[in-house]
Amino acid sequence: MTACLLTTIKAIFLFAILFAAGLNTSFAQNTWKQKANVGETARQAAVGFSIGNKGYLGTGTNSKHNRYFKDFWEYEPATNTWTQKADFGGAARYLAVGFSIGSKGYIGTGFVNDYFNMNDFWEYDPAANAWTQKANFGGVGRRSAVGFSIDGKGYIGIGVDYGFRNDFWEYDPSADAWTQKASFAGVGRQLAVGFSIGSEGYIGTGLDENYVQKKDFWEYDPSADAWTQKANFKGEARYAPVGFSIGSKGYIGTGLDENYAQRKDFWEYDPASDKWIQKADFAGGERFYAVGFSIGSKGYIGTGYDSSTKKDFWEYTPENA
Repeated sequence: MTACLLTTIKAIFLFAILFAAGLNTSFAQNTWKQKANVGETARQAAVGFSIGNKGYLGTGTNSKHNRYFKDFWEYEPATNTWTQKADFGGAARYLAVGFSIGSKGYIGTGFVNDYFNMNDFWEYDPAANAWTQKANFGGVGRRSAVGFSIDGKGYIGIGVDYGFRNDFWEYDPSADAWTQKASFAGVGRQLAVGFSIGSEGYIGTGLDENYVQKKDFWEYDPSADAWTQKANFKGEARYAPVGFSIGSKGYIGTGLDENYAQRKDFWEYDPASDKWIQKADFAGGERFYAVGFSIGSKGYIGTGYDSSTKKDFWEYTPENA
């Protein structure tokens, strides 16, 4: 065999290896992988958030709304395990708000016994595995609101009590105090999604007072205390979907559309270009009232309702992970 032919064969072999590696990398991105089920009980309309490299999920209700949960669980991605933590400090509830600020988690508002709209607000310290009640949410008690955090402050807004709300409030954990901010610029609504990307907050989708599903999408700038309308969500208008961010991108998926059909489509928002791109469908199937959050460069969706309450849990890897 000539040296030239041998060199050519080696080059082809090396190319094949690199090409296969490229395929493996490609297939590992924009994909879903099923992980360990959440806790012991299937649920819908729960809350979830991440603190550092751990995820947390709790509260919610069952499919008949005759059981309300206050159990609280920690997810460890490295070992793919759930550990039960101290029960949520307030009354069992669903349709509450949950988010984290720094090393602490927060849960507030929500619906108790299908009758009481709550405005209490609680802080979770994972180091102590303990809950502490904080200053009540500044607005009226409500359910189906949205919440997120930006630069050390928490935000809760919109939702429904005996009317549809568009007020918006900022929480300062250092002062344990709430300040009302500029009202959400879209129409009042419930069951929308909210998340933050960098120093901006975002709210979109939901169900308005005329029970019309929404697809408008808005950006909140805390430094200017101002809202700006952005490109509409490109999927079908819907309510009760999941929304979260991974790095510099936002994501929305699942929910109930204008025909009250359950959805499994999943979309990525790029604030730099103000554009939406459809991604791989959520692999767990159609549902609504699910929970979503991110840990590091991965996204997670679990629980919710299709024809029954769910306890499955799935990990999403985006292209840039």
